Amino acid sequence: MSNSLYQMRTEEEFVDVVLLFGERKFPCHKVVLASTCEYFHRMFLAGMQESSSAEIAINEIESDIGELIIGYLYSGTLDTTEENAQRLLAASEMLLLGDLKEKLEEFLCDHIQAANCVSLLSLSRLYKLQELIKDAQNYLNSHCQEILNEGDLVELQEDDLVGIL
Repeated sequence: MSNSLYQMRTEEEFVDVVLLFGERKFPCHKVVLASTCEYFHRMFLAGMQESSSAEIAINEIESDIGELIIGYLYSGTLDTTEENAQRLLAASEMLLLGDLKEKLEEFLCDHIQAANCVSLLSLSRLYKLQELIKDAQNYLNSHCQEILNEGDLVELQEDDLVGIL
C-alpha cells in the first residue's frame, strides 16, 4: 500500500470503520482491510453485522499487536521481535494472514535457542508450521543438554523424547 493511504488513516481522512483492540480505537479504510486481509474481506462480503457497523471489536487481539497488524496491512512491513512474534502469529492465524504467518515462521526459525526451543516446537504444531517443526526438532536433537539445563524437557511430547534417545 502507498504511504499516502497510511497517512490518510493516521489523519482520519475518508476512514469508514474503526477497529477496536482492547480499549484502543484504530480508524481504518474498509477497502484497505478487505484488499489486504482475507478475514476482513470475508466479513465485509458476507454481510455480517460487523460489515455495516462503524466499529468492529476484535477482543482476541491485544491493542499493541492490533496496531502492528494494521501497520502491516497498510505498509506490508512489520517490526517483529522475539517478544511479539508469538502473539503476532496467533493474530495472523485468526485474521487469515497466510503471508504474514510465513514471515513469522521464518523469523521464529532464525531465533530458536535453548530457552525457547520446546515452546516453539509446541507452537509450531499448534499452527502447523512445518519448517519450524523441522528446525526446532533439529535444534532439540543437537542441543539436548542445553535444553535439559533449561528444564523444559518435561514439556516435550513422547515422540520428541524418543527422537532424542
